[in-house]
Amino acid sequence: MPLARVFNGERVVTTIYDMYLDRLSRWSDIQEYMPFLYETAGSYQNVRVLELGARRGNSTVAFLAAAQAVNGSVTSVDIDRVTDYSQMRPLVGCPYWTFIPGSDLEKAVQALLPVEVDVLFVDTSHEYDHTVRELESYMPRVAPGGIALFHDTNSLGWGGNPPQDDYPEVRQALDNWCSRNNRNWQNIEGTYGLGVIRA
Repeated sequence: MPLARVFNGERVVTTIYDMYLDRLSRWSDIQEYMPFLYETAGSYQNVRVLELGARRGNSTVAFLAAAQAVNGSVTSVDIDRVTDYSQMRPLVGCPYWTFIPGSDLEKAVQALLPVEVDVLFVDTSHEYDHTVRELESYMPRVAPGGIALFHDTNSLGWGGNPPQDDYPEVRQALDNWCSRNNRNWQNIEGTYGLGVIRA
């Protein structure tokens, strides 16, 4: 899908994949994991991605580039209207993307989301209770053979700052939920960490 963007007053046409490469070349707290997000989503034919927490759309663009390649779809939820950010405007109307504003824990929002997904990505409040509730609400939606990804398992230091916590709340939530449910998770190392649960 070609996207129209404006640079220095000139209209430039690019693609979702180009947008992904552009975002990948710039620092963000998800930059180190964007290739993993892209490759993971691209490994499923007709991939169904559910993204909880889209913020400025860096993870969204990685998932969308993969979804376009495999004829899939991405549904994003965020308490902020990411479509209001200028960098996401080119994606408004993208046939592979549905954006739903609101809290991912609201029943009305949950009712609008896919019942089954191949990739679940969680990057929301990073609070223990919120993350546990997301695990309880959304892990049942991950299809057999699917994968759930949780950002910020190592730290919550923004802007390249060092870790702020020896035992971040996302990691605590994953440890405790997995222990209660006889599941395992692995951590992909890096500055921020990415937790992985395979269904």
